[in-house]
Amino acid sequence: MVKQNVIKTLGPSGTDAHAEAVRIGGENIELFPSFRAAIDNCETHGGKALVAAGYLDMRNGAVVDSWVDLHFSKLRSMTMVGVWESPTKPMCVAVHSEFSGGLADIRTAASHPATLQFVREHMPAGVDISTVRAKPEAARLVSERVVDACIGSVDVVESIDNLKILKKLEATMVWCLYEHR
Repeated sequence: MVKQNVIKTLGPSGTDAHAEAVRIGGENIELFPSFRAAIDNCETHGGKALVAAGYLDMRNGAVVDSWVDLHFSKLRSMTMVGVWESPTKPMCVAVHSEFSGGLADIRTAASHPATLQFVREHMPAGVDISTVRAKPEAARLVSERVVDACIGSVDVVESIDNLKILKKLEATMVWCLYEHR
């Protein structure tokens, strides 16, 4: 039996993709480690795949996958059934609660590739950046003191006891909803 009403998207819980799937009425949501994994699963097992147009996957500073690559690779098997812009969850620059400096003192940071522009705008030019697959992972790296700061979602950052917010940010994202042809 094919589950057509399932929305498949990027996890873990706490991602903007998960929040957007809930917002558009997703009663059944399956979370995957990447947008590519979500759409591949939808292609094979049915359902709908929710993908951010800002999707970038990076390894060692190089783009290895993107929404453009994903979209063009699925032209024959998947069709876009919806596209819209909506606000992301509020974001922030977060640091460990014991970090005594300000934005100018950040030396290392974790960010999802889609939010690297916020790193460039709000952190020092020489910051050493680690890219992650989802903002909750960036917050975890700050909590564990692997990096000084991250671009994270406010709700996720506030749920972690040893993090504090230095600056809040707001943005929108374009979302694409796919289903099997």
